[in-house]
Amino acid sequence: MNNNQEKVLYRVKGNRFLFIAKNVWNTIWFSIGITMSIGLGTILTAGIGGIIWNNGKMNLGLLYLGGFLIPAIIILRIIYIMMIRKNQFYIITKDGVSSEGGVLTRFNQTLRMEQIQSVSYTQTIIQQILGCGNIVVSSAATHRASIILVNIDNVKTVYATIEANR
Repeated sequence: MNNNQEKVLYRVKGNRFLFIAKNVWNTIWFSIGITMSIGLGTILTAGIGGIIWNNGKMNLGLLYLGGFLIPAIIILRIIYIMMIRKNQFYIITKDGVSSEGGVLTRFNQTLRMEQIQSVSYTQTIIQQILGCGNIVVSSAATHRASIILVNIDNVKTVYATIEANR
């Protein structure tokens, strides 16, 4: 969809504040889960390993390994989230609507304007305060039939542009 003849009407990302707030919240809970699972697993493994191989003393090597794995996994999660933000965007042209992104697996989903059967937008109270919303662009196809543009700033303007060009 992104050839040189097409004029890009919008190239947008989701609202930055909502993206950060959602992912900080998810990362906090992810960190708690990782700490509990790896931490308790490490203590249990170090204790059992110590009973079997270390004359009843806790195996410090396993404890250090668990202590290293917890922050390493959390840091990898944060890097992954940053890469998602960098790579995910939506493109609206006179010919269609595209969603592109991905980190480990790249994707591009495009609906041509003539395929679009309905366009709608929704705004939660928080989205209304921040001036953003979600746009759902649907087609009659049975596979990958819609694109959801999540937390788009100026949602009413982007919605009106899609409606005007379909």
